[in-house]
Amino acid sequence: MKFNSKKAIALTAAIAAMTMFATACTPSAPATPAPAPAAPAAPAAPGPAPEAPAAETNYPSRDVGVIIPWAPGGVSDLNIRILSAEMADHWGIVMPITNMGGAGGSVGLAEAHAQTPDGYTILGTSVSALVNTQILGLVDVDFREWHAWLATFAPNIVAVRADSPFQTLDDLIEAMRANPGQITASSAGPGSSGHLGAIVFADGADVTFLHVPYEGGAPAIIAAMAGEVDFVAQLSSEKIEYIRSGDLRALASTADVDMTVTDIDGNEILIPSILNYAPGLSNITPFGGVFGIMVNENVPEPVLDQIEEAFHAAMATDSMANFMEDRASLSFNLGREASAEYIFQSAMIINWMMYDIGAAFVSPEDFGIPRQ
Repeated sequence: MKFNSKKAIALTAAIAAMTMFATACTPSAPATPAPAPAAPAAPAAPGPAPEAPAAETNYPSRDVGVIIPWAPGGVSDLNIRILSAEMADHWGIVMPITNMGGAGGSVGLAEAHAQTPDGYTILGTSVSALVNTQILGLVDVDFREWHAWLATFAPNIVAVRADSPFQTLDDLIEAMRANPGQITASSAGPGSSGHLGAIVFADGADVTFLHVPYEGGAPAIIAAMAGEVDFVAQLSSEKIEYIRSGDLRALASTADVDMTVTDIDGNEILIPSILNYAPGLSNITPFGGVFGIMVNENVPEPVLDQIEEAFHAAMATDSMANFMEDRASLSFNLGREASAEYIFQSAMIINWMMYDIGAAFVSPEDFGIPRQ
């Protein structure tokens, strides 16, 4: 597989691309979500913030737990498990994983944030899920209340089940134009990477779709294979095995170049870039999901330094390189400061996108998030 990797992982290019997309996304939303539900109840007032502990001189002196707020087998789960395993090897400890799905990733996020901020509880999730849970009314935890290290990038892939009548992306686009708002797409939930990827595709093709959310990427993909929905735009890293096996037919990706992967019989599968069908998206591609680890903002500085060291050591391993190649992903490998900048820029784009399409009922301005 070939990507323009410098463009994909360069922070300034990625931020500029998303900014251009936000400007292009006027309130005439590119995709038609499912009929708007009633506005969510206001989130419960948070309890007192956990008191910051004294810095530990020999961190980690015991196992470090990892909470993944999604179902097993999804993109966050896959990426965070391999990263955690390599960090655990670096430290010589165990990092047990707890999958705690529910409410668009907010259940596990809130649980991780509520723990004592000593570095012994790590959250592993996507940037999109980190920044939009508050504006969606799911939990009253601001994305700026975390320190983060961003690990991997994966493009979205628009795919259909093996026996779908849609052989190419042109076929799918034609059906969407003939049936506005009726062709269905699954995702891991409102504001998830798969949902945003479907919006980008629909915007570029000037079509609409009906969004059907599921609790995690794996259930969303299974729904597409089972024929419950017409297509799925989850990320490459979580669906590539189904493309290789032939259970899913890949129609296009949000990479800026065509992708080539090998199927289980050794044959090459060409996955065209979305730019072949929607050249107007050249200002935002490559587009996709970014995944990493986070800890409470009150974790002591010496502990943060140890986490950063272990993170970069893990990202440099052959296991991580092999995983990313196998899962059709790229290395992001951003330290704490660069991650904070990227996340803030992403929050401005993603939260305003969600507000503009009617998926969020509270203006990002209410949370101090300006529009770019």
